[in-house]
Amino acid sequence: MGVRDANCLMGYGQPPWIFKGSALYQLHLVKAETARAFIPKELKLVEAFGYTLGGFFLAKYEDSPVGVFDELVVIAGLVWDPPTSCAYVFHPLSSCIV
Repeated sequence: MGVRDANCLMGYGQPPWIFKGSALYQLHLVKAETARAFIPKELKLVEAFGYTLGGFFLAKYEDSPVGVFDELVVIAGLVWDPPTSCAYVFHPLSSCIV
């Protein structure tokens, strides 16, 4: 059984997966020293004057392949991934709404 078959058995269905809902991003400056504790050493932290950009992403999905749920994602900081930078997600948390 391949990964695609396993995902279908878990109820995700075939990609592309579509999520509908609303979200809130809250970005703020995080001390680079603090962010480094949560980012793998092999990734280069994007920083200026001792700070990086971190925050959180809070989403409320009203329709998804797995039903209605909320998701909170903690963003530790920005990392360099040539040719661009991207947010490093430290900790995603989900809560199913029944």
